[in-house]
Amino acid sequence: MRLTHSQRKQLCAWCLEEGMSLEYGKLSLCDLRNFKHSDVYNNRRYQVHSDDSKYSFSMIYDSEKSAIEKFLELKTKVKRVK
Repeated sequence: MRLTHSQRKQLCAWCLEEGMSLEYGKLSLCDLRNFKHSDVYNNRRYQVHSDDSKYSFSMIYDSEKSAIEKFLELKTKVKRVK
């Protein structure tokens, strides 16, 4: 069964709410409040980070929706590491 884009976004949002980080190869999405030494307390801050050689990227977002959109966009471009 394949998920629609909307279902993927909902699944990513649910994972973040449950305190999970998402990883796909060298691409990751996480809620920085879940890390012990993070200085983010009140506002949710989400980081999308890619170590892929072609699509190197790192940005912190205040909006969960924007972070998920960027993660899913990059997920179609980066190589999956086996």
